[in-house]
Amino acid sequence: MSIELSRDASTGSWSLSIKRHVFVALGLLLVLSGLTTLTGPWWQGVLIALLEKVSVVVNVDYQWQLAIAQILAGLGLLAYKHFVIDPWEAKIKADKLTFLAATVQIEKVRYYLSNLVDDHSYNSSFHSVFLDVSVHFLKPECNFQHPSTVSAYQAFAASAKQLEEFVGTNFFVLQNICSADGDYRYCLTPHLNMDREMIAYDAEKVAEYDRLKVRLHSQTAEVQKLFTKWIENMKVLGHV
Repeated sequence: MSIELSRDASTGSWSLSIKRHVFVALGLLLVLSGLTTLTGPWWQGVLIALLEKVSVVVNVDYQWQLAIAQILAGLGLLAYKHFVIDPWEAKIKADKLTFLAATVQIEKVRYYLSNLVDDHSYNSSFHSVFLDVSVHFLKPECNFQHPSTVSAYQAFAASAKQLEEFVGTNFFVLQNICSADGDYRYCLTPHLNMDREMIAYDAEKVAEYDRLKVRLHSQTAEVQKLFTKWIENMKVLGHV
């Protein structure tokens, strides 16, 4: 049950409404209906007697069966609300608070991943944002609770870890150039790239760079897909 206070902007009046969850409403309705059927209304005996006068036999045994069926169905709905829906909603609410508290910078993560593919490089500040997002919700105090959110995030985090291992091994600071704000630019094996630090053309180095490039594109695409899936899951649940 929920209590809502609302204001009509056109009239300026306030209204108080009490809303009962649909499962609670249906459950109580069925239970009350079953009890009513079980006890029977005051006119039921009179109606049965009149019908018997005209040779219409009413089997009152069905009354008990119908009443019990309604009561059991009603109690089942109430139990489902209490033991399934309430915990499910509590997990969603807890996950939303956890997610909002982390202030995830979604667009920066997307930019970091797209830059890996488009330019084979990244700025250290964007990498820090990505790394934080990929491990933050693995901390015990920041774990998600809803099954779909847990599954989607863990898949993204596992893929991000593999990408991070590749990036950590094959990306290097470009000519040790650092901006005024300390944001370093890292590039995929710049010594194998003719447009960066490879002084003289070397076919073997170019071929090696191409192999690394293919791996980078493949791993990044997987992370992008899983990150999008996780964020879409968060949107469906109302967290974004």
